[in-house]
Amino acid sequence: MTENVSVISAKPLSDKDKVRIEKIFGRKHGESVVFDYSVDASLIGGLLIIDGNDYYDSTVSGRLAKMKRGLQ
Repeated sequence: MTENVSVISAKPLSDKDKVRIEKIFGRKHGESVVFDYSVDASLIGGLLIIDGNDYYDSTVSGRLAKMKRGLQ
């Protein structure tokens, strides 16, 4: 079964960055992984990786939202 991994970044990723991401998730899922890369400047910085039901959010906007929730 092919796994889909979406990678959203604030700016275009270098080929070196893509290789690192593909290596990490390739080990997790085996050889059958399809990567979808997109850019969303509203993230300000960092990466949002969606792997099935798992979200890996290291974006600046995500951190700011978490801090805001903590202050309320």
